[in-house]
Amino acid sequence: MSVNAELSVMVVEDSAVQRLHALDLLDNLGVKNRLEAENGRHALEVLAVSAKPDIMITDLEMPDMDGVELIRHIAEQHLVNALIVVSSRETTILSTVETMAQEHGLIVLGIAQKPLSYDGLANLIARFRPGEVSDKQREAQYSFTPNDIRRAIINRELVLHHQPKVTTHSGVMRGVEALVRWQHPELGLVPPSNFIPMAEEAGIIDELTDWVLETALKQLRDWHARGLTISVAVNLSAKSLSTPDLADRIAAVTSRIGIEPKYLLLEITETAVMSDLALSLGTLARLRLKGFGLGIDDFGTGFSSMQQLSRIPFTELKIDRSLVHGASEKPHLHVMLQSTIEMGKKLHLTTVAEGVENPSDWQLIRLLGCDVAQGFYVSKPVPGDALAGWLKQGTQHLRPQRPSMG
Repeated sequence: MSVNAELSVMVVEDSAVQRLHALDLLDNLGVKNRLEAENGRHALEVLAVSAKPDIMITDLEMPDMDGVELIRHIAEQHLVNALIVVSSRETTILSTVETMAQEHGLIVLGIAQKPLSYDGLANLIARFRPGEVSDKQREAQYSFTPNDIRRAIINRELVLHHQPKVTTHSGVMRGVEALVRWQHPELGLVPPSNFIPMAEEAGIIDELTDWVLETALKQLRDWHARGLTISVAVNLSAKSLSTPDLADRIAAVTSRIGIEPKYLLLEITETAVMSDLALSLGTLARLRLKGFGLGIDDFGTGFSSMQQLSRIPFTELKIDRSLVHGASEKPHLHVMLQSTIEMGKKLHLTTVAEGVENPSDWQLIRLLGCDVAQGFYVSKPVPGDALAGWLKQGTQHLRPQRPSMG
């Protein structure tokens, strides 16, 4: 296997033997632009007089400046594009460092145990995409005002994409999640994380929620008319839950459009802070009484998980991708994922794994008995009019294979 001949890689490792081994592997892979350093401080000195490398491969335990400090420095100074961490330490520490690097805005291609292998390094380097930026870097590119968002609603620049949710035992689609996007005239398609918080702070989240509900339910009515009887999930902001008439507004728009409440699931983020707990709990109780489903979203990312489950009548538990993706390779994540699924089943909740991105994720959640899967391995979010086409050709790899005869 060879890689892009123009690729440049830096190896930071205090062991001369390990460093030379990594450099030899890179040479065998066809990487000709190689830099090396024996610790973090030395790496910064080399980078000060060298061209910015595409990838840095770094050890963690090094004298003078360790790998953790080095990662912080290269992130703050934007000295590399992507990172591979190599260490012989336990996976919990490596997972912490990986998360830290991502929070600093670095693209982490992966974690490798020592000693490096040819195939392992080749697979990690193959993940590198020239020009790719991390989510943190992308978010920093956007700066919107409340008036920008109001204009987007008025000018009909918002669009809904729908991400399919399929049963793990059969691969059959049981619903979609409606995800709002901003088709910005200059910046292109802007993800919700870059404008929803502003809408919440500016007090216009209710306008945005009303638009999403109306649009999603009309699309659902169209699917039902065509014989596609599925449900749709819509995210609710915690800021909206303390609005006294929210439950009545949702019931009214659902009735007007002609959708039965059981086909609408309202997702509430686990980490959401409810500004008025009494009003919020009353709203959620009324929504369940009216027949709407309630899902706890991003479960596993907050500190009040059990408390939320004990006081809100949820029907669905949605496990965050941070517990799903990579759990097949990380024993501590595997244990946490398994425990969460088992807890959901004991509470008679539908368990949904989000962030299912590859066959390993898919096989693991099936093995652990998770009910529903959502993620790029199933399907990326698609426009409403593209869902039928995806159904015809997009689910074959999810269906159990019948044993061949002969």
